[in-house]
Amino acid sequence: MTQWRALDEEAVVREARTLLSAEPWLQSAPVPEAAAALGWTVTFFDPEWPDMGAFLDTGQGLGPRSASFRTDAEARVTSILMSISESVEGGGPEAETFKQDVFADASAALTGAFGRPTRPMPGEKPQLWWERPATWFGLITKHDGIALQLTPEELMRGPWQ
Repeated sequence: MTQWRALDEEAVVREARTLLSAEPWLQSAPVPEAAAALGWTVTFFDPEWPDMGAFLDTGQGLGPRSASFRTDAEARVTSILMSISESVEGGGPEAETFKQDVFADASAALTGAFGRPTRPMPGEKPQLWWERPATWFGLITKHDGIALQLTPEELMRGPWQ
C-alpha cells in the first residue's frame, strides 16, 4: 500500500491561520515579499512573465510545489493555494481514499477552528468555503490532492455561481 504524507489536524489549522495572515497584503505584495511574509521559499517564478504565477515550498515536507501564487501583470499575489497533502497523481483508488480521508480530517479541524463553512460544495471534488469580509478561504479537493485557498472576495463572484 502506498503511503502519502498529509498535515495533521493541528498543522492544518496552524497553516490556515498563516494563510489568513496574508489577507491584509493580498493583491498588493509582490512574489518575493509575499513568500517572505509567509516564511516560504520560491521554487519557480519567472519575472519575465510575472502574471504566470509562482510555485513555492512551504517547508512542511510536501514538496517544492506545495504552494502556488496566482499573480497579476505586476507580479502581485492575487490568490494563494497551499497543499495540505502530497501529490497523489496517478495513485488510483488508494489515492482517492487518501484524499477523502485528508479532506474529512481537515474539514473537522477547520470547522472546529473557524465555525461552519458558509459555502459547502459537495460532489466528486468537494470544497468548503468560509466567506470573510474581503476574502474567501477554502478547503478544496484538487485532482492530485487537498489544499487550502485564499482568494479575494471579488474574484469569487461571477456568473458561474
